[in-house]
Amino acid sequence: MKKYFGIFAVMLAIAASAFTVNHKNTKLVGSSFSYNLYGQPGQDNASNLNNPANYTLVSTLTCPGGAAHRCGVDNATDDGFGHPDFTKSYSIRVRN
Repeated sequence: MKKYFGIFAVMLAIAASAFTVNHKNTKLVGSSFSYNLYGQPGQDNASNLNNPANYTLVSTLTCPGGAAHRCGVDNATDDGFGHPDFTKSYSIRVRN
């Protein structure tokens, strides 16, 4: 009986591992992310600004001068899903 229990436990572990999420390797520093809600209603709400899902990984972040609204973040760490990891350091980029 113990033999069957052991086989069952191994099969259960294998089945459970099939449903785990594999995170991509994170980029340590230097990633740029564009703020998706720039120019839309609610763009300055703290809940929107602090939600990593509202940012998209870009090769180069271009923000013309200004100081009114966030247009993205620079020098951020990728969380492994193409969004910034706000628990690490980053630089806010703003424009009018």
